[in-house]
Amino acid sequence: MKNRSFLLPHVFGKIGWAILVPFILLGLFIMVTGGEDINFGRFFSATGNYLDTGSRILNNITIIGLLVGFIFTSCSREKCEDEMISALRLDSLLLALYISSAVLIVAVLFLYGNNFYEFLIYHMFILPLIFLVTFRIKLWLLNREQYEE
Repeated sequence: MKNRSFLLPHVFGKIGWAILVPFILLGLFIMVTGGEDINFGRFFSATGNYLDTGSRILNNITIIGLLVGFIFTSCSREKCEDEMISALRLDSLLLALYISSAVLIVAVLFLYGNNFYEFLIYHMFILPLIFLVTFRIKLWLLNREQYEE
């Protein structure tokens, strides 16, 4: 029976990093400044009033860019994908899930109102971020260990 893998080809990892890094910087810029410094313009609504859609468009573009970048980097194959890499991938995913769930439980207990909703926006990226960081660290440690032998 053939083992099905839903991982993307290796080249998507490089594309993912090229997408992820600028959008992380853009997301940090929006987080610090509130996105008020960038204006894509105003559009008329049906009542003739202006709608300031610049910040909403920028937020949507940033969220989509971050999610696509995280998916491409996290779900792309390694050059040498074997059972050890698959085990590292699974361990990292479970660790990220446990940490993400624990952070969400703490937030449910201590955050209320708009603070909780703002947290949920950031929480969207906690799971893929923790997975990516832990997987890369474990992969680096494995490669270093194999190099020393």
